[in-house]
Amino acid sequence: MTGRDDPDLLANLRAPNAEHDGVFWHGDRRLMVFDADAASRANAENFADLTLPDRFVDRIRGRRSPAVSWRQVRSLWLSQIRVLSEESRLRALTDRMAAILDNRRDQHVDFGWLAHEMMFRALVPVVLDGLSTSDQAWLDRDAIAKLTRLDAGPGGQTRQQRWQAIVAQLHTGRVVRKEIRRRARGGRTHVDLTQPIVDRLLPSLGPDRAMEAVTTVLTAIAGPPGATAGCLMYELAKRPEWVATLTEEFAAGPVDQLYRTGTRSAPTAHQFVKEVLRMWSAPLLMTRSARVPLTVRAHRLAVGQHFLVSPYLVNHDERHWSDPDTFDPHRWSAGAAHRPPGGHYYVPFGWAPTACIGAGLGSIQLVLLAYLLCTRFRLELRAPDAARVSLGAVPRPLDFDGWVRLRGPRELSGRPPRRRPA
Repeated sequence: MTGRDDPDLLANLRAPNAEHDGVFWHGDRRLMVFDADAASRANAENFADLTLPDRFVDRIRGRRSPAVSWRQVRSLWLSQIRVLSEESRLRALTDRMAAILDNRRDQHVDFGWLAHEMMFRALVPVVLDGLSTSDQAWLDRDAIAKLTRLDAGPGGQTRQQRWQAIVAQLHTGRVVRKEIRRRARGGRTHVDLTQPIVDRLLPSLGPDRAMEAVTTVLTAIAGPPGATAGCLMYELAKRPEWVATLTEEFAAGPVDQLYRTGTRSAPTAHQFVKEVLRMWSAPLLMTRSARVPLTVRAHRLAVGQHFLVSPYLVNHDERHWSDPDTFDPHRWSAGAAHRPPGGHYYVPFGWAPTACIGAGLGSIQLVLLAYLLCTRFRLELRAPDAARVSLGAVPRPLDFDGWVRLRGPRELSGRPPRRRPA
């Protein structure tokens, strides 16, 4: 799926990965842990103790902070995610995505960047609702700076870009800290991931650790969701037969049913999304610092040493997946000849106990995006044959640009659209 000269972050790792069954030293003494079983065990041992570090002010004063486990934070967020996945919230999430697509309609756009913008801006109210336009703008700048750094790679940014990224990050911290303080004073509450932090944990966390928790989630929604959405858009644009199949499924019931039942009322669309998540797992590599002494297949790691894991390679391991480099949503159907292995062999959202808290909501959001692109909008590619996916920090479609168009009655009835001039 990549061109000969396109970036492939894994190019120099594939051969030693196969030779050493997924665990080997590489480069500057970093341990590559690409075997599913080894990665699962290493992650579980490394994060068995998830106590948050002391507050900054307490470190300066040489004293200990109230102990707070990251599991407490995750537990609060998982409960809140269930609320944020209710019918009215999913409808609002879909409306935010649709508004961005409609705003870019009939303009020449890079679909990959559009996917990042759409997913990030649609998800910000899930994390931190009620922001002013100016505060939202700073979060947007920070997200763009982070994506630009990912896209450029090590040393690829100019001094001005690095400075702009620092400024945007500082302003994002200021925005989050200001909102936490406002809510702590008894301001208007919101249904988002920040509110339970303020209501339940702020006295023990303190403002700085509360701010870090919220900004961590903002950073998380600035990368992988948009990358995966871009790959979903790519697969739909390149596979009209799947668009027809999904359009038929979505037309079989009202959209309210989709909001009420999530992925259950669109099983084929869910299979399509699961295959996108498997095929184009983001990020490709994740660096972990050993929090405790670790032994991974007789390779010893001292505290502070780094090891790398790769959801992408786990999800493409031919020892566990049939024809892993082929995009095949049918592999997820009940009657598939080769059923997916599941468990820690399928890790688009990472490994326990640090797996993404928004996995369920993220899957539903991708199904809802597929719904929008099969029933209300379509992507018209400038050069359909040139589009492909490269493997950088995240999977990224290249030469994937064109126009967002509204679908007309002809398309919804199964007839091809009339060609429109660019």
